[in-house]
Amino acid sequence: MEFAMSSDEVDLNLLRVFDVLMQERSVTRAADHLGRTQSAVSHSLAKLRILFKDELFTRDGGLMRPTPRALELVGDLSDALGKIRASIGRYRIFDPATTERKFRVGLTDYHAMIFIPGLIREFSKQAPHATLNVIPANRVEAESTDYFRQVDCTLTGANLKDDPNLTKIELGQDRMLCAVWSGSPIARSPLSLETYLAASHLQISADGQSEGLADGALRERGLKRKVVATISNYLVMPWVLRGTDLITHCGDSIFQMLDEASEVTLLSPPIPISSVSANLVMHRQMAGDQGVLWLRRLITELYHAAQIRKNEVILAKDVIV
Repeated sequence: MEFAMSSDEVDLNLLRVFDVLMQERSVTRAADHLGRTQSAVSHSLAKLRILFKDELFTRDGGLMRPTPRALELVGDLSDALGKIRASIGRYRIFDPATTERKFRVGLTDYHAMIFIPGLIREFSKQAPHATLNVIPANRVEAESTDYFRQVDCTLTGANLKDDPNLTKIELGQDRMLCAVWSGSPIARSPLSLETYLAASHLQISADGQSEGLADGALRERGLKRKVVATISNYLVMPWVLRGTDLITHCGDSIFQMLDEASEVTLLSPPIPISSVSANLVMHRQMAGDQGVLWLRRLITELYHAAQIRKNEVILAKDVIV
């Protein structure tokens, strides 16, 4: 039997449960996040469904998918909770050394490869009792405002559309290079446009479909490369290139991850290609959160330190130009 619930009777904790369920998409994970039992979270969800006269979440395999009503509500409710947290946060001191908070950072595959080891080490050093969850942030996710409500901040190279709900800080840029197997004849001399266009190309794309920055640069010149295969991440790139004459593209921060055993040679592309930007993005509701501000400073410092190391490595290695 349904019963009506007036606005005066609404427990603000219910809205917190809704906000966390939108982040976690799981009663089990939401309960863990909130420090409650699964039964308590399920009971709160039942009350939310009565309050908003909607299922709010439906089962889809192991995940809970938000209904259109839930997606409509999340903006207003998350913003309201964000303002409450910001107001309280101004009068509270955040101490990374004692916090037991769970942080979520979105990283693209490219940035994860070069950034995760140092981030985890420094995070664990400064916040030994906290938890860091790294969440994929590929093109599809980065185009969804809803995604940015599920993470504290995201480091991405995606060219995001202007969105008043998001705060974006550009940390730096990586120059785009070509990568080939060191044993290939292509690796022995500067890369000409003729050789580049005649070669077979490997595209690194999280969804297996998206084109790269090189494709846009070529299209502006009425040209097209021959992509014969795609892979979803950078980690396997050296093994895919090995023993082939394939050409692929990567940002110059890859320098830090390659050694002689990788058998990868980096070449300057024969045409100018846009650089890969590193943007630190967060939802505006997190802008006043002291914990997120600490995390943002940590990531910014680590990124700039990584850029210094990259430049040192570049000076010590040869790139065929």
